[in-house]
Amino acid sequence: MIYIAAAIIVIVGTVLVSRLLSGHKVEDGVLVIKTGNLETFIPMNEIVEVFEMDEISENASFFEKYIVRPYVKKERIAVYTRSNVSYFFILRDPDRLVKSVKAQNPNVYIKAKVI
Repeated sequence: MIYIAAAIIVIVGTVLVSRLLSGHKVEDGVLVIKTGNLETFIPMNEIVEVFEMDEISENASFFEKYIVRPYVKKERIAVYTRSNVSYFFILRDPDRLVKSVKAQNPNVYIKAKVI
């Protein structure tokens, strides 16, 4: 019984921490995306294309298919830049990221959701 309670606490804690530690913001023309304990800084004038992907890969782990996707509700975002650097993020609210990028840089190409 103690093991089951510990497993439930670990799962709930993981979900809560992942919700608190991921997100994005725009500061002084720089898109800052925080996932876990990593922060990525992308200048807004470098961004060429942004699109959402809502697909689970065939190689997805059991944890990703049945724990992360249904309960955390994160979606994948791809960001392409002028310097041919591509970024791939898993975020909670990708629509908000797409809208804030488009508001800051109207020349960014926003592709429809890829399934």
